[in-house]
Amino acid sequence: MKVLLSWIKEFAPEIDGDPIELGEKLSALGLAVETMEVIGEDIPGVVVGKILDLRPHPNAERIQLVDVDLGNGESTQICCGAFNMKVGDVIPVATIGTVLPGGMEIVQRELRGELSNGMCCSASELAMGQDDEGIMILADTKSDLEMGTPLNQALGIESDILWDLEVNANRPDAMSIAGVARDLAAALNVPFTYPKLKDRTNSQGKEQRVAVEIQDSTLCGRFIACVVENISIGPSPQWLQNRLVHLGMRPINNVVDISNYVMLELGQPNHTYDFAKVKEGLIGVRRANDGEIIKTLDGVERELTEIDGVITDADDKPIGIAGVMGGESTEISDATEAVIIEIAWWDPPSISRTVKRLNLMSEASMRFRRGADYGENMVRAMERMIDLFDECGEVTSGEIEESLGDLPDQSPIIVRPEKVNGLLGVHLDSESISSHLASIGFGVNRNEGNLDVVVPTWRWDTQTETDVI
Repeated sequence: MKVLLSWIKEFAPEIDGDPIELGEKLSALGLAVETMEVIGEDIPGVVVGKILDLRPHPNAERIQLVDVDLGNGESTQICCGAFNMKVGDVIPVATIGTVLPGGMEIVQRELRGELSNGMCCSASELAMGQDDEGIMILADTKSDLEMGTPLNQALGIESDILWDLEVNANRPDAMSIAGVARDLAAALNVPFTYPKLKDRTNSQGKEQRVAVEIQDSTLCGRFIACVVENISIGPSPQWLQNRLVHLGMRPINNVVDISNYVMLELGQPNHTYDFAKVKEGLIGVRRANDGEIIKTLDGVERELTEIDGVITDADDKPIGIAGVMGGESTEISDATEAVIIEIAWWDPPSISRTVKRLNLMSEASMRFRRGADYGENMVRAMERMIDLFDECGEVTSGEIEESLGDLPDQSPIIVRPEKVNGLLGVHLDSESISSHLASIGFGVNRNEGNLDVVVPTWRWDTQTETDVI
């Protein structure tokens, strides 16, 4: 799990100190720091350029000649082995004399008789994430980026600390920026708060509604959904793209990016449907029938069994595999104007069985298998997504519809102070134990020398006294 210090500080602004010491504190919390790096440092000589022309290299099939505008009124020729660009694309260009993060110095070179006066850069070459599609595309012909501007300035990138943490299966709460921030804030004895969301009283739509029906209460404990209208598919804000790239995700479009962003930020997996493709706006939840077929978003037809969960439409037709992957039939497209946002709590063992049977792991299913939050964070994530959609263009949203199934038992767990001290080899009184638990969201009441501990909704893994300790 990768986390950015700047992102963590949005939940706990008072976190401060030497990044190495903060990393040691994270490791002491059970979130072992596997790597730490400083990112976003300026790379002198890397600027924004626009592709003016693409021509075949006369003497090399695997190289093309790229003419770029670097803001100096001239056309600069570069030899490039990538072919994922088109005329008008805006890309990062390393000019002659630049030293890239890996130590490569850019010099003028002659390749098969043609001069190359720089280098068209991929994200990995700039230490800005991994990529599988060649040169990093910043924008198209509609971009208002000024050619020749230093890359970090153009993209608003600032220096930051990136930690890669080892998060064990028994820590579902730490599979988010907010979860890591909560623990670190408690360890440093500083406040933790969720950023304030917008008041959407005056931006609610009135026409489009979604209905939700849970037919198998053991599969789905809670399902909330909301229709968001006036969606315009396009690129997400650059700051959001930057964060996704740093955490290892490739930006696609505003709807997909916002979905991924909120999952990373709040640990709440979600799914978006094209509202126009969901018949009658009706969503059902049930177990699959043996032999039932669904084509998933990756274009693969998958045969289901009765152990799998499905989301269905008004015709009882599967439109998604519960907690694993959506169906192709309701996929978001460039023509999408309204979406249904789904945020659900799925029974972790059920999702785990389906993932193993289909060999279909994803960032979302990994969180569902470990146990996502089934409390107020679900609504918070929904509202956060709507806020971000609104940042991409004014949208309207309907009411949040909810359906309930079987949720985890939240009966208090009796915790004995003597058991705490015996297991941990410490000498803590009831007040100290209560304070430690409260700092990470556990509810605590004293009961005849013992403690009645209420486990927060984001700690599905905590079910016994030993788990609490």
